[in-house]
Amino acid sequence: MKLKTKFWFLVGGVVLILLLIFIIGDFCYTGNAVSEGKSMNYFVNCLNEKGVLLYGFADHPQVRAQLDLFGNSSGKLNVVDCRASPEKCEGVIIYPSWRIDDRIISSGLSIGMLSDLSGCQLQ
Repeated sequence: MKLKTKFWFLVGGVVLILLLIFIIGDFCYTGNAVSEGKSMNYFVNCLNEKGVLLYGFADHPQVRAQLDLFGNSSGKLNVVDCRASPEKCEGVIIYPSWRIDDRIISSGLSIGMLSDLSGCQLQ
């Protein structure tokens, strides 16, 4: 076989392998994202049903970090914007703060801590 032909077979083989890796990886990632998304939606719905509130405002870096924990479900979380409605934030002096069972927790919380404090489980 000519050197040019061998080169193109090698390039074709590498491209085929990379394509398979991409397709398989994308399939696996999408499957996990869907199940994690459903689980996070369930978790956020449970927090909302229990009256859990996040106090702050979206452009505050620590509040943004809290919202980012919820991924695509963050828009479903009950958030009180303390700039738009300061009267709803009386007693809140640190952002982010959480209201869980009529207690104000002036700190960012992990998903695990939110689960423990609220009784909601990430399934």
